[in-house]
Amino acid sequence: MMKALTKTFIAALAAAAAVAPVTAKDYRFIGDTQFAGFCKAVATDDVRALRANLSRNVGRIAATEREVLRMLTAQDGLTCNGANLIEFSVQRDASAVHDFLIARI
Repeated sequence: MMKALTKTFIAALAAAAAVAPVTAKDYRFIGDTQFAGFCKAVATDDVRALRANLSRNVGRIAATEREVLRMLTAQDGLTCNGANLIEFSVQRDASAVHDFLIARI
């Protein structure tokens, strides 16, 4: 009886893991961790996290959120997995973040 319950429990956990949403914990960032939040926001298609990172970097990177975004998406700006933020959002199928980036640039 206990063995059958254990097998059922393991099968239920496996099924739950298969449909679990992707989170930022599923990724490992290598590089300057000061900018890891931008890559994580794109990887998880989280516009709210992206906006929070933009506002946190006002005054540190540029004077306004729009300028921060322009600097990060510039040709020599931030790269995630070798791609700029817009290309990375396309690679990750992050449509909400992609739409936000395109609308703001």
